[in-house]
Amino acid sequence: MLKKGIIAFVFLCNFLVSAQQFSDSFILSIDSLKQQNNYSEFIYVHLDEFAKNTTIESLVLYKNLESNLWRNPLNKEEKVAQLYFYINYAYQLKQFGFINESINYYEKAYSFYKRNYINYNIIEYCLKPLANNYTRLGDVDRAEDIIKITIEKAIKEKSDTQIGSGYLNLAAVYRTKGNYVTAIKYLNLGLLNASSNNQKAKIHSDKAINFLFLSEFENSKKEAILSNTLNVLNDLSISTRNSITLGSCFISKNKFEPALIEFEKALKFSKIIFGKNDRETAKIYNKIAEVYWFQNKSEIALSYYQKALITLLPNYIPKDIFENPKSTYFYPENTLKEAFDGRAKVLSQLNNFEEAVKNYELSFLIENELRDTYLSQNAKLLQQQENRNRSENCIELCYTMFQQSNNVLWLEKAFQFAEQTKSVVLLENKELLFAKSKIKNDSLFIKEEKLQLKKAELNTSITLEQLKNENAVLNVLAKLTKEREFVFQEIQLLNQEIDEKYPNLKANLNTSVSIDKIEEKLLLNNELLIEFFDGTRNVYIFSISKNKPISVVQIEKDEVFKEELLSFLKLFSDERGTALQNNINKYTSLGFKLFEHFFKKELAKNIILIPDGLFSFLPFDALITEKTEIINFEKLPYLIKKANISYAYSASILLSNTKNSDRKEDKLIGFFPVFKNNHRNLAELSFTEQEAKSIENEVEGDFLTFGEAVKNVFDSIGKKYSMLHLSTHATAGDFFTPPAIEFYDETLYLPEIYGYNLNLDLVVLSACETGIGTLRKGEGTMSLARGFSYAGVKNLIVSLWKVNDKSTEKLMAGFYKNYTKYGSKSAALQSSKLDYLNNKNISSLKKSPYYWASFIYIGEVATAGKKQISYWWFFIVGIILIGGFFFLKNSRFELNSK
Repeated sequence: MLKKGIIAFVFLCNFLVSAQQFSDSFILSIDSLKQQNNYSEFIYVHLDEFAKNTTIESLVLYKNLESNLWRNPLNKEEKVAQLYFYINYAYQLKQFGFINESINYYEKAYSFYKRNYINYNIIEYCLKPLANNYTRLGDVDRAEDIIKITIEKAIKEKSDTQIGSGYLNLAAVYRTKGNYVTAIKYLNLGLLNASSNNQKAKIHSDKAINFLFLSEFENSKKEAILSNTLNVLNDLSISTRNSITLGSCFISKNKFEPALIEFEKALKFSKIIFGKNDRETAKIYNKIAEVYWFQNKSEIALSYYQKALITLLPNYIPKDIFENPKSTYFYPENTLKEAFDGRAKVLSQLNNFEEAVKNYELSFLIENELRDTYLSQNAKLLQQQENRNRSENCIELCYTMFQQSNNVLWLEKAFQFAEQTKSVVLLENKELLFAKSKIKNDSLFIKEEKLQLKKAELNTSITLEQLKNENAVLNVLAKLTKEREFVFQEIQLLNQEIDEKYPNLKANLNTSVSIDKIEEKLLLNNELLIEFFDGTRNVYIFSISKNKPISVVQIEKDEVFKEELLSFLKLFSDERGTALQNNINKYTSLGFKLFEHFFKKELAKNIILIPDGLFSFLPFDALITEKTEIINFEKLPYLIKKANISYAYSASILLSNTKNSDRKEDKLIGFFPVFKNNHRNLAELSFTEQEAKSIENEVEGDFLTFGEAVKNVFDSIGKKYSMLHLSTHATAGDFFTPPAIEFYDETLYLPEIYGYNLNLDLVVLSACETGIGTLRKGEGTMSLARGFSYAGVKNLIVSLWKVNDKSTEKLMAGFYKNYTKYGSKSAALQSSKLDYLNNKNISSLKKSPYYWASFIYIGEVATAGKKQISYWWFFIVGIILIGGFFFLKNSRFELNSK
């Protein structure tokens, strides 16, 4: 939708070029100035003409100006005029809601300013509104970098006002991130530099908002009242915010009438200071609607949500409070999304579930437009977290309507809502990488790849420096941030060039999924696809089989179920597997209970499993399929003995991989650092040397051991290989420290992996915890596995906990042996695990699932592998040769007999 909006905007401008009649004097003036080669005045005359009629139609003046500039500026005066043009255009685009276009021109302005060393208040008129645009779109990382640069510049210029303003803006970024305590810390720093009561009033107003989000309502109220006291200039923007905050405090205490009084006051101020069609005014309508929703006054609530929509969509003229606007009016704006979400809640309250779902779907359309404007992965991840609650509400409504109507279409719709919050950011990047790979040797993409890698390296360096806390070197951090800001700006300007050259590159990305597509493209061998949705109230398990209707199991997340799940996971959490060995009966009991919860349908031989939330850490292979008193690990009825399980991030990604398959001949590069004598204080992995030898017997490739297994070789593997094997140390990281994997000489961190472009068919991460990491709602586990997938890898084998290097060696050797034999990655891993369980040379205790169940396969559906196809060819050729032999023999016999 965003693309359609921008295309419509450009079309409008082009249409107006011919349609709009400017005054004869203006046309004569610009023609004359061009003939005189008067560059700067040519610009100023256009800006003055726009000032006479500041409407959206008049934006064509800026487009005309840009296309009619006949040369580059030559002197200081002309360069200042060019800077004014960029900044004025960016400002007007922002005023009319074209935020992404506004960002482009502010970025152009800042880049132009830096290249030409112009004496100009770039903080006030460019950097602050640019950061505000990024914050408004949720791209908080970019906003943070820009604001830190403004603060650094303000400190150098000893401008207390700009320093205080910078801290205020930085606090807004941290508030958007949800880091309210950090936001308050920066606001207190801002107070130390505040030079006026007005600035202090703004800062206290912001503190009040952060205390509100921390549920510290008394502190919030005190700060808002103090802000009003300091607001001696009667700044209505401050008064508006304080009334909204006070109203929200009253809501927290269920004091709805005083809340309405404050919101009505805020509405009055907002219309005066911002205007009746401003987003700030619409936000207040949403707040008032929410109060009426709390009071169960549904129709009044709907009317106020509708007022918010009318405020933001002037072409929306509804006949009644239930009528929805056309999606053609939409543009990326959070307040629109809030209004649709609010309407959906009210309609649910009225038991109008179908209309509620429609409103949630409209909200998702806005989300899609917003996501198209985001430039960083982190901004998209934050958005996915917000989507999660909406998806759960939609699934619940669809499930309820299925129970009422028995119409399976509601279950199909519920499944689509579940898919919408499954690794969407990952899918988009994989699709984009594939689309770019089809455009060969374009210097723009080559440059972009280098810049993305540089940005990823800087992200890693900044993260590691920040982890030093009070020992972090501030000058180093400032330098790195400045470098990242420069690289990001280069990427932003480069993306503008790419978008102009390839306008349909992103438009061709398709993230939709349907049951028919899944059955046709994925369930080729009668697989069973099982997808989890881990909500806050319920777990939903979708099952899809060929030529059968979709089914759903709903599990209430009560304390009993949560305890069963967590207890089962804890059995695998200790490093040596002793918890599992000492509690076999508990393990088999819990394993069977969970199996019964999850698998209500008849099992298929091949299962495609799409986990979610905590279920991403669950070793499904090790579930127990029947009640048992057996305590011998080898003989337990594991699920792996009945089914071959392959994992996926989402059905959409699996479908994308089938469409984007570009298979190369198998050639492997393996890294086996071993860390002899605890090199770099890392424990020696004595069995990895044998692992390398075992794999080398099965697969063609290059095997790098000890000091050969260095990171710079990994950096330059290019497109020579189809498979990568890393047998080394790895960690899952935590909330602060990113996941990492070790080479002989240095560490590779997850943020850096995001910058690579790895066109590999298979990556085997033969190391600890490579499949786990911090959970991000709506996107999944931020693991090394996801990092490699984001970088373009199609299929992976990864681990769910700290693995034993001896058992790992046997599993990996078995995997490659079976892969050579079967040509199916998932079947090869299953066979390797079963071979391990059946190996008479391994003791029963070492057959605990702790030793063999950690590794999982994530990737394409198991099909008849190429190795099997090649064997068929051998068979066919053999038949032909034998037939030929007998034919020749018989022919010779006939000739001799003649």
